[in-house]
Amino acid sequence: MNQGRYQRRQVITQACVLFERWTGFALRGAAPTRIADTFARRAEALGYDDPLTYVEALQDLSSTAAEPQRLVNLITNGLTAFWRDEPQLLALRSILRNLGASATPERPLQIWCAGVSTGEEAYTVAMIASEENIPADVLGTDVNTEFLSVARRGHYGTWSLRRLDEARRDTFLRPIDEHTYAINHPELERVRFDHHNLLHTAPRSRRADMRWDVILCRNVLIYFTPRASATVVGHLADALACDGYLMLGSSEQIHVEQLNTEGPRLRATRHGEGFLYRRYETKPGQTIEPGAWTFSESTLDELLDPPAPEYSGLDETTSDVGLNDTVVRLLETAGEHIRQRELRLAMACLEAATSYDPFVVEGHCLLGQVLAQLDAGHSALKAYQKALFLEPFHWVAAWGAARIYENFGEHDAARRAWRQTLEGLAASPDPLRYSRVIPRLAGPLEDTRQQAHQEAHRALSVVSEL
Repeated sequence: MNQGRYQRRQVITQACVLFERWTGFALRGAAPTRIADTFARRAEALGYDDPLTYVEALQDLSSTAAEPQRLVNLITNGLTAFWRDEPQLLALRSILRNLGASATPERPLQIWCAGVSTGEEAYTVAMIASEENIPADVLGTDVNTEFLSVARRGHYGTWSLRRLDEARRDTFLRPIDEHTYAINHPELERVRFDHHNLLHTAPRSRRADMRWDVILCRNVLIYFTPRASATVVGHLADALACDGYLMLGSSEQIHVEQLNTEGPRLRATRHGEGFLYRRYETKPGQTIEPGAWTFSESTLDELLDPPAPEYSGLDETTSDVGLNDTVVRLLETAGEHIRQRELRLAMACLEAATSYDPFVVEGHCLLGQVLAQLDAGHSALKAYQKALFLEPFHWVAAWGAARIYENFGEHDAARRAWRQTLEGLAASPDPLRYSRVIPRLAGPLEDTRQQAHQEAHRALSVVSEL
């Protein structure tokens, strides 16, 4: 094995260990091999001699230091929406009715939404509590600081609201413009968001015993290694009140060996075709039956908005089989949907692709393009920023970001993005050389490059006059 290949393998191995140490996440499929390319670009951007020196420097940093946090933000998945997985929400409503009988404004129910992403789930829980007139104190936590900024801001595009009926939308949010809504309800405005790593001890509630009446940790454990998952389950069990409920994703179950932790034990309770988890000492007679709760074979199916049976196999949960081929197929399928203006189906494929392999630059760039077409400007900008973090000279992503900054009236940021567009266009070789879908969508690549070049120069001359 030559020295270069040996060093690349060292980078991959150490990087995977770092990500597991920081987050507990398992990088699967082709993602680990792509880390070496990402780390090579970061090493060059930050002035390190080589990627191995860069990854060794990361060893001494905590997960909340600036550079590790950027990497953590990159690999975490923000797949979410308001009112997601309605059968589970029906179960949650029944739980809140049961527990809420003793809740008062002075002693509200304590609800923790773990792995809350950009906040839609926490706000949905607050909506249900409000509709049931149940005082509730809702905390949303996530390891991704960018997601938390979105959650605290409380502004959402129509894509995030796609499952929220018009009556609820008008009750709990207010329009900012044609495509953006803001949280606008006292109960929702009281929702809190904090940075938290699930590998660490759970946050404390405002109960006297500092435990939680309800914990939601939906579609999160699927990303953890088995060892990290056991640690997280232990923390969740320890944080759950004696009469509380733990709700996972509709397709998730805690393995038997994880139920018998050194701390408080959990037991599964069956509700329809799904499971909730309770402290072992809770009497079975205290377990409510929340009504119909059907098993969802794929949480990604929700994104496809049934009927869409031909996509029933696109599962959001991470698979160990053929991820590289899977991502390629998802990107190419997304391209077909974009060409046919089937943007919701394209979104489903792209969210799955970036979940499977967060180091594929093209996936984030295409996600930005589709979100921009769906008028979800802030989300589109985040996707473009991830693409540019992975490949600073990706001129298509910079071009898309520049347009959004202009629409937002952020002229300084727009000017930087336009300059980054020109730098990418001047880079050799072209950063798009490995792209499979974008060149096909753009048409003749040289014409597209010329259009971006002209638009950047024109925008920079206008911005400089402002």
